[in-house]
Amino acid sequence: MVRLYRLCAALMIAAVIFPSQRTAADTAPPVLVIVDGSGSMWGKMDGSQTAKLYAVRDLLRDRLLKAAPQSRIGLASFGHRRKGDCGDVEIITPIEAGGTQGAVAALEQLNPRGKGPLTAAVREGAKAIGSGTPGHIVLIHDNADNCSQDICAAANDIAKSNPSLKVHVLSLGLSKSDRDRMQCLAKTTKGLQFDAGDDSQMADALTAIVKAAGLDAVAEPSAPIAAATPAVPALGPPGLRLSASLSDGGAPVDGAVSWRIVKAGSPADNPPLVDRQSREINENVDPGRYEVTLTYGLIRRTLEIDVGTEGPSVRRIDLDGGRLSVTSAASKQGDALRAPVMTITSLRGSENEPASVLWLGREAKTDQAVPAGRYLVEVADGLARNRSIVEVKPGSTARADLILDTGLLELTATAVSGGPPLDRVLYTVSADDPSAPDGRREVARSTAPVAAFTLQAGTYYVTARHGAGEHREQVAVSSGDTVRRTLVLDVGRLSVVPALPETAQTDRAVITRVYEAAGDKRLVGQSTAAKPQFTLGAGRYRVTCEIGRSNVRAERVIDLGAGSDVSSAIKLDASLMSLSGLDVSSRASVRDSAGQVVWRSHAGTAGSKILIAPGQYTVAFDRAGAEVEKAVRIEPNSAVTVDLAVP
Repeated sequence: MVRLYRLCAALMIAAVIFPSQRTAADTAPPVLVIVDGSGSMWGKMDGSQTAKLYAVRDLLRDRLLKAAPQSRIGLASFGHRRKGDCGDVEIITPIEAGGTQGAVAALEQLNPRGKGPLTAAVREGAKAIGSGTPGHIVLIHDNADNCSQDICAAANDIAKSNPSLKVHVLSLGLSKSDRDRMQCLAKTTKGLQFDAGDDSQMADALTAIVKAAGLDAVAEPSAPIAAATPAVPALGPPGLRLSASLSDGGAPVDGAVSWRIVKAGSPADNPPLVDRQSREINENVDPGRYEVTLTYGLIRRTLEIDVGTEGPSVRRIDLDGGRLSVTSAASKQGDALRAPVMTITSLRGSENEPASVLWLGREAKTDQAVPAGRYLVEVADGLARNRSIVEVKPGSTARADLILDTGLLELTATAVSGGPPLDRVLYTVSADDPSAPDGRREVARSTAPVAAFTLQAGTYYVTARHGAGEHREQVAVSSGDTVRRTLVLDVGRLSVVPALPETAQTDRAVITRVYEAAGDKRLVGQSTAAKPQFTLGAGRYRVTCEIGRSNVRAERVIDLGAGSDVSSAIKLDASLMSLSGLDVSSRASVRDSAGQVVWRSHAGTAGSKILIAPGQYTVAFDRAGAEVEKAVRIEPNSAVTVDLAVP
């Protein structure tokens, strides 16, 4: 009797001491998370850079690991093991207290590949929870059932067999028709329904669902309880389960990695086993050695990995890199650059010697994953540039903010103030340079109708040249400003029309020259065009026209005003003289009244026609070994034949 009393007392004490640990595990509602394992989960949400599977997994991992230790959690999926199999449904980890770690571990190895037997998965989930047991199913999917099953019929059956079971549905990027088909599941079971169109909406929806399922807060038990052994899934078949991080032990990279996997030692022309972009690799392969090449941003790494016979080789590959974030602007106020060119060059040695250009782009901003090291970042826009040396450490983000202090200078030119813009103007921009011969160095030139120059803030000297017209001006350019200047050249256009008489037409070019009529009387224009045009500054000019090597010449003094368009016909008095009566071996010459030789024959040209100006001439020629001269007068605009055989 005493022993019985003692036993009863011990049982009563145990009931007093340990009620909470038993109640917490037994009364926590079961929660089964069903994650879509169909192949479409490798797709991306609008605006996202990562697969839907990865986004779901990351969000679930974060929320499940924050659940109370005594939470009863399991994981299920469908379409994750076989292609085209509408019976591919699996409760991967059982629903049990402390099941969080096992569910998260199994989630890491989920590899979507098949069809979407969603309805069958929900029915199996309800069976796993059991009839009459209050609980929650969390369904995350991106398509309606495509195995010809009626989800609404399943919802009605669940509501009848277990009215206390709520199914919460998170649909990812569904079409309107599929959304309409899925509405009945959550509505019938009194669960929550969310339709997420992007990663942000997905995160908000999961937060609400986790709270509704009682998994949102960590509730420490009032007394120590035995730790439940997490249900870890079987190792599975041989394969490669690969992810990448920027540093040793760091978190997985948050963007797509380019993976290329080949069997080590295989011929170079063999197709790769894997050649795709994804955040991680979950690939079943035969045991052996594999060469893995991965590229992330500007980082590239190649290594070999052994795959054994007992389960997959799980590896997070250290890329030994970081992120380089560069922004650039025209001014401290953030004014945009016009045409930026950005280069990222790797450096080596303590002297920061350039090793190679790693990246070149035409953006004002960039964010690149790069190998750890030192870099020269340079941004140029027009004639302005700025640079910075940046060190990137593994797993870190280094930043470079470059301000170029640029302004825009736009130049046009007119002949007169208020006149229309001129075409074919040469604009040059110069800057002070003590090392230049004249103290100024040309930094840019353009012949565009509107010449635009991106310049660093400072003072510049601009010149506009159009024909013989020229204008110079000093311009100050401030950071972030646009400076517009119209340069007035005070020029006019002179058109010259040389005119020859009908009797003296020739295919020889007429040379037209324009000289200043005052000052140093320098040559300012020359042309052999039939009707030349000259753009000249306002002033007085002497225009001459002459034919080849003849003495036919005419000139005129012309006054040209700014903005004027003057056309001047200049008549050339020319005659045609022919010599006859000479032997072909004879030589002859023609001298003018001043004794200057204006024409001289060569062997075989004694009968040539001579273009000559009107006037008095002397023709000298050989006759019987003696030089003979004959006087000739040439009238204007005439054609004369001189017979040298007649005395």
